[in-house]
Amino acid sequence: MRDMTMKSQIEHILQVASQLFYEQGYKKTYLDQIAEICEITKPLISYYFKSKSNLGRSVGDAFLFDLKNKVSLKLYNDYFKGRRSDLQVGTAVEIRLYHLLFLSDPKALQFIRELADDKYEDMFSTDGNVLYKMHQRRYHLDFNEQTDELAMIAAAARSSSISLMWAYDRGEFKCTRDDCLDYIIRLNFVLMHIDKQRIDEIIAESKKVLEVVPFSFKDYFQID
Repeated sequence: MRDMTMKSQIEHILQVASQLFYEQGYKKTYLDQIAEICEITKPLISYYFKSKSNLGRSVGDAFLFDLKNKVSLKLYNDYFKGRRSDLQVGTAVEIRLYHLLFLSDPKALQFIRELADDKYEDMFSTDGNVLYKMHQRRYHLDFNEQTDELAMIAAAARSSSISLMWAYDRGEFKCTRDDCLDYIIRLNFVLMHIDKQRIDEIIAESKKVLEVVPFSFKDYFQID
């Protein structure tokens, strides 16, 4: 382990943390345990990640980064096939798959619930704002830049989507899982000021994409 570079150390910590958070749950996993398996000191984990909750968020961010890359690549190669990709449709696919992971895997859902219980504000990365900036550049959305509406919309979308997912899991809605996922997607685009007809088109095509380009989940927050 001593011969590892900083980058490989961080990647190893994330790999071990992902496995333990998934298998044992977030609450029952301790930094001392991660450090022992990685053959490093606990302060080194704190140096890289500052806190356990920030490490938990980094595990979630790593899954989201992997999901985005795989969705983009598969859609480019197997769906759009050389045509200019539709960012709105691709985003709808990402949103559906991200929330579907947690709604279809109790261990993944337990992890994100326990992370929220520990420190809710550490659940979300501000990197999520980048997605909305991409949509703004591509589609010239009507955001009020003086009030930083884009950042507020990004925050509202993240927290609302998670809350809806948890409420569905608690049985608070009389709808199917697919209906709930549709609503989460719809909410994200409503917040972007997209009109209803276009949102209907985005959702419909995103479902068509998943019929043509299948994805599957594996243990430890992985997607194929």
